[in-house]
Amino acid sequence: MATSIPATSAARTPADINPAEVKLDRLFVPIDFSSLSNRALDYARRIARQHNAELLLAHVSAPLSPMAVPEAAWYHLEAAQNKELARLERLGGQLRADGLKARTVSLNGLLQDEIPCCSKNECSDLIVLGANINSGIERLLFGCDSEVLLRHAGCPVLVIGPETRPAPDRPWRLGSVICATDLRPESASTAAFAWRLAHKYEADFTLLHVESRAANSSAGNRSRFEQALAHLLPEAENPAASLQSLPTDHASCSATIVKLAKKQQPDLIVMGAHACSHAATHLLRGITSQVITESPCPVLVLNIP
Repeated sequence: MATSIPATSAARTPADINPAEVKLDRLFVPIDFSSLSNRALDYARRIARQHNAELLLAHVSAPLSPMAVPEAAWYHLEAAQNKELARLERLGGQLRADGLKARTVSLNGLLQDEIPCCSKNECSDLIVLGANINSGIERLLFGCDSEVLLRHAGCPVLVIGPETRPAPDRPWRLGSVICATDLRPESASTAAFAWRLAHKYEADFTLLHVESRAANSSAGNRSRFEQALAHLLPEAENPAASLQSLPTDHASCSATIVKLAKKQQPDLIVMGAHACSHAATHLLRGITSQVITESPCPVLVLNIP
């Protein structure tokens, strides 16, 4: 079973471990005015208030081509976009009236291109994204822009999925963090970030590895993972020392992670994700995407090089 370990130690002081490496000063929030987008903004608002962070609300409009539609239709599309921009400005004004630092930006282009580029230019520390990772015929035909975005972002992405519970009516804090890992050395950076985040909030930390009972586990993989993690956290006791695998029979890895999350009710799941092309999102959802779709809590996704 999974093991929870404190992310802090009585033998170390906050000065010994540098939690400032996990910054939450600038939050980037894509806005499309959907219910998921509103729920993501609720989370971002609480994080911003807790850390005195700046909120940047970004709305992406698809580019208009006068060659593609009749002139009258083009006029109505432009009018609709202007209405959305006014709505975005009102939203920013409401946040500022509530005592938060908030700006708005309007982007024109493709979501998966504009959001990573703008968030990088703004030196964002975190993207807070409401996303429903689609499946079935819709995924086969159209792919998923949100999945491309979160897999290419230059900073961590806090994803609010369709089953994520609403943001609690209290200041943002973490009491329990689960980090799911596949024990590959390249995923050690995700585990290190999750550990530092848990330490920042003095939260319980669970390092979880789910594997099929039929799979041949490799002691070499675990050893290389632990070495990589120790290299990334030289100032801390290696959290992988208490790592245990959670075996699964017929259920998928994602289902096992979600089942554990529903049982333990953590405040956050941290996972890594590799970059992919838009064409790849026409295929079946991977483990991270499936967890996002079913998780009862937010999922923090970090890009794995």
